[in-house]
This record gives sequence, structure tokens and C-alpha cells, in this order.
Amino acid sequence: MINSLIMTQIDRFWTVLRGLYRVILGKQSIIEKKGGDVMTVYAYMAHQCSLRQPGIDHFDPGQDRILLVEETDPALWAESHCHRLIHQWSIIRHFEQDVKDKGFPVTRMQAPAFTDGLERFLDKSPDQDVQLFWPTDYKSREALSEWKQTFGGSVRIAEETGFLIPGKEWRSLLKPDKRWKLDPIYRSFRKRFDVLMNEENQPVGGKWSYDQDNRKKAPDHVTFPPPCFPERSAITEDVIQEVKEQYPDLYGNPDSFEQPVTARDAEALADHFIAHRLASFGDYQDAMRPKDVYMSHSLLSAALNHSLLDPLSLIRKAEQAYHDGLAPLNAVEGFIRQILGWREYIRGVYLNTMPSYKDVNHFGHTRDLPTFFWDGNTKMACVSDAVTSLLETGYTHHIQRLMILGNLSTLLGIEPKQVSDWFYTMYTDALDWVVLPNVLGMALFADGGTMSTKPYAASGKYVERMSTYCKTCAYNVKDKYGENACPLNSLYWNFLERNQDEFREHPRMKVMYKHLDNRSDEDRERQEHTVSSIFHRLKTGHL
Repeated sequence: MINSLIMTQIDRFWTVLRGLYRVILGKQSIIEKKGGDVMTVYAYMAHQCSLRQPGIDHFDPGQDRILLVEETDPALWAESHCHRLIHQWSIIRHFEQDVKDKGFPVTRMQAPAFTDGLERFLDKSPDQDVQLFWPTDYKSREALSEWKQTFGGSVRIAEETGFLIPGKEWRSLLKPDKRWKLDPIYRSFRKRFDVLMNEENQPVGGKWSYDQDNRKKAPDHVTFPPPCFPERSAITEDVIQEVKEQYPDLYGNPDSFEQPVTARDAEALADHFIAHRLASFGDYQDAMRPKDVYMSHSLLSAALNHSLLDPLSLIRKAEQAYHDGLAPLNAVEGFIRQILGWREYIRGVYLNTMPSYKDVNHFGHTRDLPTFFWDGNTKMACVSDAVTSLLETGYTHHIQRLMILGNLSTLLGIEPKQVSDWFYTMYTDALDWVVLPNVLGMALFADGGTMSTKPYAASGKYVERMSTYCKTCAYNVKDKYGENACPLNSLYWNFLERNQDEFREHPRMKVMYKHLDNRSDEDRERQEHTVSSIFHRLKTGHL
């Protein structure tokens, strides 16, 4: 690993040196062919592999070329889930095959980073113009901007596709002098794209959101149709084998990889979800059950975030399912709200707050991430199931992320950056713009309320209400104090006490402080002892 890191640094040093050399010698001008035409290389990042990207309609197969770069830097994949790497490399290789079949000249190469691949390719073929697709992720933008300065030649950068709202609009949509809320933005998008609207330009059904109807606990007798994952291709099997050999220490099980890696397979997964699973998604989207990580969730976030699906087309299909009577309104609206509302909103928050947002730590939390986040070795049934499911699949649904993993991190006082880094490296659907607002803003309230009105902190009662975890847990959710009590209970009261100056008068939290004040002195003392015991067990690895 050390030798790999040294070689990576040497490679990047020579990359910068070669770029400076070409600038000094003036080799960055556009070099035209004898016929007067300029060659163009269309360079794709792993999450951009779609022919829907802007400008590709100008591609000339007679002279232009697509460039695909598989990033290999060990530091990039350190402490990562193997499914993230398999997913990205497999998408790239399937896209390579697809564009070849369509007659597009294409080059695929491996390099420590995307810009290293650009540099290597252009060093061998300097007579080229470059077309890039401007990513949302800040680190990728910074790397491209730095590379462009050293390259100095003709580079066109168009905003990547995959979103409904152009990035530049978010400055006016999220004004710095106003409190940001999703609801008014979501309503405006519904009107703008005419989604679930009636002839009077009012929401179908009379309500904008059916969130209150999406919180049922899944009874034991309710079963969900399994998702229609595609069969793995020979290309994906080869990628899995390479990952096993080159990155043997990554987390997760390479052989359990199931995600779609082509647009066709992603469409098939989406169509199956809408036809067979969307109907029950509405009622049970917040529910949790042991060993049932998928339930009725769409499992389309990784495909959406990696440009395999078009969000508006997916929204239209879901909307049509309601009109065709295939799914109830609370299911369809809830699903659409995730894409048209929440997904667009968090991207806007990210664009308006980076780069400072990555360092937010409103509560000043400093505790290290527990080891059971990496192996699931804890007696807390809800946490163990979420982590072990994640290790197996590279996925957990949004309530497990928010109200199990995020909630516990908040109550324990884990340093926000460690939590967001963990989410980024462990989830197949993770990109920086996805992770930071969802984790730092919503799950941890580390931004102090920039994008949500209150912390999503809860005791064990929430887990009991929305799941069956508590039935088999070593801890008793009914107990508030003692070593057998659910740790979430005392930790929740401890969190309220630590932050009462901020939240005591909060309109949505006042009632909890009334309960806090009604405790006896004996209960206060028992809680203090319980919290001390929890942190001791956390430190010794026995929680």
C-alpha cells in the first residue's frame, strides 16, 4: 500500500511537470488537421457515462473520440466498500461496449485519478480539443479547474446532465438571507414540470405531500415482491475478479454485487419497481425489518446518481402509474418527492454552501466513529442489522441511514466528518454532493439548521414504532436506565440536556423538555450513570 501511494504521488508530479512543459513551449494551442477540422475528445467521469450528456450530438465519429478513465488511486478506495468500485468500473466498461457498438471511437484507460488519465491521453495525442462535463462534486471541479490551468488548451465544459434544475438557478432559489425549506421549492417544481397537477393547477388529491401517510409499520404477514436485479454480465464478472485481486482489503462481499450497470438494466429495474413494488412503497417507506433491507424501496438511487436513468422520465412513469391505477397517490407522490423534491434540493444546498459545508460541526462533536460501523459487531439489533446489510449489499434505505445510523452518531457525539466520510466510502449510490447535505445537514444537524428545521434525534421508541428490531434485541427498549436498557433512550435525554439552550424553546421540541423537567432527582442520577456506562462500553467495544 505504501509503495502504491508513493508511485501515485510520483505519477502526479510528472503529470503536473508535463503540463507546465507544454504550456512553456506553447504546445497548448489547438492543432488543426490538414483539412482544418479540430479533433475533440469527450472525456467522461464514471458517474457521467451516458449519451445524454450535452454536446455529444456534435460528435464526429470520423475524427472525435470518447475517453473513459478508471480511477485506481489506492487512497481513493481506502476503507471503501468493494461494490462502489465494482459499480463504477463496470458502468465504464459497459458504456465502452455500448458506444463501440454505436460506432463511436473510444479509449478506456486506468489512471490514479481522472485528470491523470486526461493528461496521459493528451500527451500521446496532443492535437485535440477537449469536451468535459462539469460535475456537481466540488473536489472533482477543483481537480478539473487545476488541470485546465496547466493544460492551457481549448477546453469546453458543459454542465453534466442528470438533474432537472440547472446549477446556476440555485443561487436565486436558495437566497442567503432566508431560511431554506424544501416544501415551497418542491411545490414550485411540481407546477413548473406539471407533475401530479390538475386542470386548476392544484395538486392532484388536494395535498402537496402525503408524508403523514407514509409512516406505517410493516406487519409480519406483509410480504414485498423482490427487486428485479439484472443477471451479471461477463464484463461485470471480470471486474469483480479484478477488484478481488487488486483491492483484496475492501469492505463488503464482491460476489453479492447486484446493481444495474447499464441504462437498459436500470430501466428494467425501474419498470419492475413501478409495476410490482411502488404500490406498497407509500405505506411502508419508513418501516424497517431485520434481514429485509430492500422491502418496497426502488433501489434506483445508484442508477440515477450515475446517469443510467433520466429523472424526469422516471417521474413521468411513476405519475402514469397513478393515473393507470397501478399505485395509490401516497406511494406515487412519496416516490416523486424523493426525486423532484429532495434530490434536487440537496444538490442546491451543496452548490450554495461548498466548500465550507464539508467542515460544519454545529455541536462541536469530536468522538471517533465506533468500530461496529465497519463490522456490525454490536448488541444493538437495529445498528447491527443496518451495518451487516450494508456490508452485504452496499445499500440501506433512507430511514436506516437517518434514524438508525445518523441518529446514533448524533446522540453519541461522533465527529461529523468521520460520519460523512464513512457514508461516502460505504454506499454504492454515494457521491459527494449526495452525502454531505444528507448526512451533515439532515442526519446530524451539523450545519445548525441550514437545510432542516430540527435535529432528527430520537429515542428507542421511534425504532420500536417503525420496526421489529426491538423484539430480538439484547437491550430492552422499555427500560430507560441500566445496562440492559436501550442505549438510545438515555442518550436521547442526554442530547436534549446538552443542547437545551438551543432547543428548549423550539416549537417542535418544547414538549420533550417538559418530560425532561418532570424527571425525579433519582431518575436524573440513574440516567447519568447509564450514559457513563454506555460510553465506557463504547470505548471497550462492548456496546
